Amino acid sequence: MLKKLVIKNVNSIKKCEIDFVKGNYKFAEENVHNGVVNPIAIYGHNGSGKSAVMNAIGHFVALMSYPAESLAPFTVNQILFDEYTLEVAKNSSKIIASIQLLFDIDHDEYEYYIETSALGYITNEYLKKNGICYFERDKEKFSYEDKESKISNISRLIPQLRSLASSEINDATIQVVYAYISSITFVNLPYINRGAFVTSKLFLNTNINDLLVQKSKTIRDMLSEDNCFPRYTIEKNNKIFPNGLQASQYSLVLEDKDFKKKLPLEMISVGMKNLSILLSLLLSVPKNGVVFIDEVDAALHPSTLNMFLKIIRKNSIQVVFTIHNTNALQSMRPDQVYFAKWAKGFSNYYRLSKIYPNIREINNIEKMYLSSTFDEEMKEDE
Repeated sequence: MLKKLVIKNVNSIKKCEIDFVKGNYKFAEENVHNGVVNPIAIYGHNGSGKSAVMNAIGHFVALMSYPAESLAPFTVNQILFDEYTLEVAKNSSKIIASIQLLFDIDHDEYEYYIETSALGYITNEYLKKNGICYFERDKEKFSYEDKESKISNISRLIPQLRSLASSEINDATIQVVYAYISSITFVNLPYINRGAFVTSKLFLNTNINDLLVQKSKTIRDMLSEDNCFPRYTIEKNNKIFPNGLQASQYSLVLEDKDFKKKLPLEMISVGMKNLSILLSLLLSVPKNGVVFIDEVDAALHPSTLNMFLKIIRKNSIQVVFTIHNTNALQSMRPDQVYFAKWAKGFSNYYRLSKIYPNIREINNIEKMYLSSTFDEEMKEDE
């Protein structure tokens, strides 16, 4: 289980620390699993920095799996980079962007950290297991199992964890940690019709339409308890043209009692498509995997969104999403909610349970949020 995520100086982020460990609340226990809260929701005004968190994760996941020639360092906050270019010596430490993960696997505690420089390479990386350094890479050197070696013939932007996973085949720790981290999935839902919108090693060569077909009947059964959508499945047929070429055609099959008709998949509603894709991805992620979703409520009716949240709770998948729909706050605990706020060139992030800890079950978090009750508590971190 992912216990904590810390992002520093990436995109517009000054520091974003998301703590998954549950707070001291005795209500909405259905949102707690093995001591962590799930899902995590990030709210905020447009331009506050919600998507900055998601894009940072997408960038991190890409470092773990994308071809070496397409890798790039984290995008350092432009204000910090401008300061660096003006006063190199004074601000050199400020152009480092980093991501840190703290997680448990099979009762062992891990900490993985990676940082890159705006100059174009990994400046530090390490893995700790139960508080003891397992390997460390610092610029030109890294230590692994108490041995120091020079990094040779390795791109300066390929994480050492990724390289070791290829070379240390028999190292169970490296393999299980890399499998866990590389399975993290980022879904950029607003870009669903603009090309690649899923970043994950799990889905690098996946045809999304084929995935929808594969999971279609399972999803139909999951949705049968609710009446949010017509009952439907998605099927694939191969059509052979007169010239001998073959093409795949996908159909939306609508069925209800004695009614059954087919339509081209292109005619599926945006909400039905978005939900089908999200559920197909969740069903494909390993147990205790982590999925980050930008704008999870895109084109989803409030009742459909509530149904999606119920499905998350029933499955052992951790989900972090950005959202605008305040209706979802009615079913969440204060330790599940984060607010993004932009101030003086940086995005800052506040956990509701920390800035307003005395919320009780009787309080209406949605109304409090809409009435700006929490705004006064979100002060810039000096």
